[in-house]
Amino acid sequence: MLTSTEPQLHIRTVSPVARSRGDLRILDVRDDLSRVTRINGEIVGYVDRVDIAGGTAYRARRYVAAERRFVELPNVWSADDAVDCLRW
Repeated sequence: MLTSTEPQLHIRTVSPVARSRGDLRILDVRDDLSRVTRINGEIVGYVDRVDIAGGTAYRARRYVAAERRFVELPNVWSADDAVDCLRW
């Protein structure tokens, strides 16, 4: 039994899963956040899960390198659609 109130450190034992969709590579950063990059490593943006009243939606945020900021795109109902928003 733990008697200490110190925070516990949990190290992820499984390496993040990388997937591809078209010319993009998707890397899970957390359970609810994925980084989308080009094959050369350039960051395109992020896709995160958003819990809303009707269920779960997905939001894409495109990285604009020239302005060093993210542009939030409209929510969609599937993670694949959110990645496609970043593709086009």
